[in-house]
Amino acid sequence: MTDSTGSTPTPSPGKAFAIYSALRLALLVVSFALLRVILGAGKDLLVIGAAVLLSAMLSLVLLRKQRDDFARASMARAEERRAARSARRTRLDETGTSPDKTGT
Repeated sequence: MTDSTGSTPTPSPGKAFAIYSALRLALLVVSFALLRVILGAGKDLLVIGAAVLLSAMLSLVLLRKQRDDFARASMARAEERRAARSARRTRLDETGTSPDKTGT
């Protein structure tokens, strides 16, 4: 699979999602560890909340490429499925069979 420019391969949606999710989780863990050192060990609820917010903001900036890769892979897969469905319908129309069970 290649993207619309044909220059770089587009990963499968599952692989792109796994990469993006793993990087988001890594950002959360690093944010938690960093904030726990800064804010102290006794404020766990505050540290967790701040880590979630910080990692979300950082992922918007730092993980743009991975998010775009995932979106591109998902769109490519959806287009493949639409094309396959259209081809099946065309074949059914050519053979004169109906996809429903009534035969009408």
